[in-house]
Amino acid sequence: MYGIVDGCKGSQDGPSFYRDVFLLGEEGIPLQANRVVNRFVNFPDDQLLIWLMHHENKELVRIDGVTLPLYGDWSFNFWHWCTEVLPMALIAHEGGFSGTYLVPAAPFAAESLILLGISPGRIRIADRSDYHLECMCLFPKSAGNDEAKTASKAKVASLFSAAFARENRDYNLYISRNGNAENMRKVVNEERLLEILRRYGFITIRPEELTLAEQLAYTCNAGALVGPHGAGMTHCAFMPERSLVIEFFAPTYINPCILLPCTLLGHRYYQITSLCLHGGYPHDQDIEVPMQMLEMTLERELGRG
Repeated sequence: MYGIVDGCKGSQDGPSFYRDVFLLGEEGIPLQANRVVNRFVNFPDDQLLIWLMHHENKELVRIDGVTLPLYGDWSFNFWHWCTEVLPMALIAHEGGFSGTYLVPAAPFAAESLILLGISPGRIRIADRSDYHLECMCLFPKSAGNDEAKTASKAKVASLFSAAFARENRDYNLYISRNGNAENMRKVVNEERLLEILRRYGFITIRPEELTLAEQLAYTCNAGALVGPHGAGMTHCAFMPERSLVIEFFAPTYINPCILLPCTLLGHRYYQITSLCLHGGYPHDQDIEVPMQMLEMTLERELGRG
């Protein structure tokens, strides 16, 4: 049976180093001799052991030198990437890490590291291989809602804001999830929603159609951010202080995971949830925005549209 080592705490002197490590499976579970290094904040020890038990070996790809693995552990999700991975990557970069950053294939991953000042030549995209690392380096890591890494999270946001912010904020922003039929939490009455938002100077973007730099050029300069719950609402962390943020939820799934940045930045945050009467809610996780509640909120915050 494998032993388990906590790889998220790092060491008292900074990062931890593990020689001769295998990263196995799509998550990249680190196996060193007869022990598993749990470098994840979203998966318990027993989940890693279950994955390893069912893992089918692939041809090993060797990476020489020192590698910081940044893929797996929901890193393909923009919220998890920004709140859990980027703060750790920034600590590594500012601490003088000079090895390889192994990142997920999500397009925002490599682009965001470059925006932090990391050389593209030290960024490698994971390709679902099994890897044999000469040396694995791990820095302390915490869950996205954990306030332990507040300073590094705030610095990531300030670096992005400084790169893209303008003095004038002349529009409000709606982030749509309706562009992809496979998305959960689409807005079922979006046509009516857009009619109302246009009266208040909102423009619409779909993040999946834009590069990260293009997204930040919008979100760092918006006066207000409105959208259904999803990774796109992570952008509230890059807005100026005291911005207006309105997040839509279905009653079947309520997870206000942007509360930490909204609190830190003093945003005027509103959670608007679809109505659910005695007959139940008919739209699963899709969202039917209650328009009267939305209009009352917009009028109170932005004046009559």
